Amino acid sequence: MTKKTNNYKDSGVNVQEGQDFINDIKDELNDLQNNFAIGSIGGFSGYIDPPKNYKDPVYALACDGVGTKLRIASSLENYKSIGIDLVAMCVNDLIVSGAKPIAFLDYYGVSKLDRQIGRQVISGILKGCQLSGCDLIGGETAEMPNHYTNGNFDLVGFAMGINERNKIIDGSGVKDGDCILAIPSSGFHSNGFSLLNKILEGYQADKIDLLQELLTPTRIYVSEILALNKNFTINSMAHITGGGLEENLTRAVPHPLSVVIQRDAWEMPKLFKKIQKLGNISSNEMLKVFNCGVGFCLIADKDVSDQIIAESEEIIQIGNIQKNMNERFLIK
Repeated sequence: MTKKTNNYKDSGVNVQEGQDFINDIKDELNDLQNNFAIGSIGGFSGYIDPPKNYKDPVYALACDGVGTKLRIASSLENYKSIGIDLVAMCVNDLIVSGAKPIAFLDYYGVSKLDRQIGRQVISGILKGCQLSGCDLIGGETAEMPNHYTNGNFDLVGFAMGINERNKIIDGSGVKDGDCILAIPSSGFHSNGFSLLNKILEGYQADKIDLLQELLTPTRIYVSEILALNKNFTINSMAHITGGGLEENLTRAVPHPLSVVIQRDAWEMPKLFKKIQKLGNISSNEMLKVFNCGVGFCLIADKDVSDQIIAESEEIIQIGNIQKNMNERFLIK
């Protein structure tokens, strides 16, 4: 009796499809102008030629994902913007310390590779790279039918940035009396979607419209922050992601200083209010989970803050830094 031979394709992994997908990505990249990348993707590693105008360069690295916002994209069968989310989550973390994004890589794990979906995802990643001024230099597409099931997939990004060693912003310059400035978010960005998905189970009324609004891509703050950092002395910054204002602002402020937020300084956007009502979520819980309309924060001296606000149409003050408080984070 002849034993049946096994092959990789029978296990659910199509190597040729993966190679064709790499060629798809190369086709997309051919239309773009590289800033720092050397050569093309598809090799065992990617190289960059960093900018030469740095005297003592140091490099920052960040890794993040889109999380369960992917479920929203899957339910709408619209994957065009989640690549932007992926890049945004990584580069927005980089710029917190003053780093300029220069390179990006992605991990795309699927149960079965669908090149049409994949091209949408990659198109969004490339758009995100364009918006943040960095290059896609490589990545990994993993087809794992026994690991990812029912069409589920995962998306993870890795970003690299450059900074001058003596210009790293680490929060050590924050002091009593500093102002906390806020830049608006574009929506829920890419955090809190496990709770959002739970709230929307069984909801039907205007669900498609609501899902489309929730799919709004994460705002990329690179150009604004790099410009502000060039023109003003900023003592600390925070990308408002999972954990909301409390968790992210306290990370940006050293002990024993406290973060004091004036809740009436801004109005929570209508979309957040709608979700709060649908989910019967307390105001404190909203602030602990979601960005509530504040996507990025700056901490600066009072006089610097006044100048920034005067020159911006959207930046506002939402609080200040105080010392010797009993709690690290207070809302008034």
